Amino acid sequence: MNEYRSLRSTAVITLFLIAISATLFGCAYHADLTNSKPELPDTMILDKLPLKAALYIPESTRNYTQPTDVSRGCLAMHVRGNFGQIFAGTVEGTFKQVFEDLTIVKQPAAGGYDILMEAEMTEYIYKAGCMGNPGSYGIVKGNIRALDGTGREIWRSKETSKRSIFTGLWEEFVPESITSLVGTWAQELTSQPEIRQLQKKTP
Repeated sequence: MNEYRSLRSTAVITLFLIAISATLFGCAYHADLTNSKPELPDTMILDKLPLKAALYIPESTRNYTQPTDVSRGCLAMHVRGNFGQIFAGTVEGTFKQVFEDLTIVKQPAAGGYDILMEAEMTEYIYKAGCMGNPGSYGIVKGNIRALDGTGREIWRSKETSKRSIFTGLWEEFVPESITSLVGTWAQELTSQPEIRQLQKKTP
């Protein structure tokens, strides 16, 4: 009888500890971005730039699927999927609304275009929070620059990363956080004097 009570007490304590751990540290979670779609910035350009543009996104970016997990003190959190494809789709969709004529190219060769855009995502960092370590966020890192028809760099964004506070589902949040950086790029690009000079040179 005493042995039974001892086993029962042990089982109750074990379940209690598991419950406390789940409360403090969260449960294992897997987010699959396979069906996540790119999102475009809320505020789009009303008047497209009258330029013939080309856009190059390297294959290393398009194939990016392994983000950096900086979660600490929580149980397993796995966010996997087509980060690079979401980024590429966001950039392409955004700049198709910026330029009157946009061509996606596989090689960053100047010539034949008024402007060549080169964009890449170098890393996506995420932190999944729980009661033991609250606060969830995503950081997208990348670069973008513009070259004129001779291959001369005329603009490079100083905005190379964007941190967004997590809301909702990771499947929805990741595209939203990528959009925050790309939208900043689009606004910055259209305000550059160098780009306005290209408009004046275009017949």
